Amino acid sequence: MRWSFVLGRVAVRAGVGLWRQRFALLAAAFVVVAFGVYELTFAGPTVTSSDCADTAMAAVTGADEAVARAAYECLGPTMRTTSEDQFVSGMRDRGAMHGQFDRVADKRTADGGRIVFYTVTAAQGPSVGYIVYLDSDGKIVKVE
Repeated sequence: MRWSFVLGRVAVRAGVGLWRQRFALLAAAFVVVAFGVYELTFAGPTVTSSDCADTAMAAVTGADEAVARAAYECLGPTMRTTSEDQFVSGMRDRGAMHGQFDRVADKRTADGGRIVFYTVTAAQGPSVGYIVYLDSDGKIVKVE
């Protein structure tokens, strides 16, 4: 048997198999395209699935009011020195540095809290580092 005959036969059988599954393949392709279009057009950054340290960094690197309100909810009792509206307007007035934050390290403390290290790369200017301290409840105790 020649190889060209074998390869031709394999191609024909593969084509017949794909043709029999054409509706399932089209449905799967439609679902993939629909999710891709949704992700590229409508889905924005979310902070609901992240911890309070990520929420705080999202508030520092973005000017979204919803993120600033979520960050206020993450503040521990000692960090809440103003009302929520004053905090949000302060974040807006301060003008958040637009950039990308990266979580560098995460360390558990003896009391059940965490220390989280970040780097923030701004669109213009140097990269800076942040340290976010969380208590055992996951609330922000201090930011450096």
